[in-house]
Amino acid sequence: MRKLAVTAALTLAVLVLLGGVARATEVGYSRTIGVGAMFGDPTGLTAKFWTGNTNAIDLGVGFYGYGFRGGCYRDRPDHEVCDRRYANGRLSLNADYLWESKLIQGGAAQLDWHIGAGGRVFFIGEPCAYDCWNAGFRMPLGLDLTFARPSFLELFLEIAPVMYVVPGLFLSLEGGFGVRAYF
Repeated sequence: MRKLAVTAALTLAVLVLLGGVARATEVGYSRTIGVGAMFGDPTGLTAKFWTGNTNAIDLGVGFYGYGFRGGCYRDRPDHEVCDRRYANGRLSLNADYLWESKLIQGGAAQLDWHIGAGGRVFFIGEPCAYDCWNAGFRMPLGLDLTFARPSFLELFLEIAPVMYVVPGLFLSLEGGFGVRAYF
């Protein structure tokens, strides 16, 4: 959580230092498709598709269980496992619908915030007897920093509480930071 606060403070400091003549970023306007990488929980690839001036669809695929620790899984009826690492192929997929709004528009950069609703599923892999996957609802909340130069770049920071509902009920806090290039 401390790393998240430091990253947010650094993002705001960069925005202040980039002050000058206001210029619009191309991200979300003339450039509507972005691809990149996310680091945290999950760590993997991300894509964002703008559907309007204030709405986007965010997709992610990656490894789950690297950052924040959340719920557990059972590899057999009487054994609960809570130590998450890359081992055993924990694949994660997520999809979210985002609502975006401008927070600060400065000289050469623009800081937006977003909130969304979506879902996540992750597959635990072998060895496990049952419950080798979990699915749930998530609500991402984050900051997006875009630039006039380079006009194709977006840096983002996000946290997302997730309520896993299938096959068991548990709450997890996920999040991370990343970068996307738009075309």
